[in-house]
Amino acid sequence: MFSSIKRYFLLDRRDVAYLKFIVEAYEGLATLSTLERTGDDALVRLTVLTSCAADLDGLISALRQDIAMTETTPPPDGDAEKEESSHA
Repeated sequence: MFSSIKRYFLLDRRDVAYLKFIVEAYEGLATLSTLERTGDDALVRLTVLTSCAADLDGLISALRQDIAMTETTPPPDGDAEKEESSHA
């Protein structure tokens, strides 16, 4: 059985498409879901297999030089009901 980790990030909603494009380029690394958009911000969830977590950490570190991403906690009321977009 495979286990996964869910990580949540706040970023400018204009950067969501860029982030999705980059994550998709690393096929099989992670899935990206946009959970909510509020004003200029978006909350996204990255789901990654535990075995790929270190690779995702490296990608996030590199991306933070291009876009502002703040890791945050999951929404208090859960995230499954609020999901707005498809997976990367």
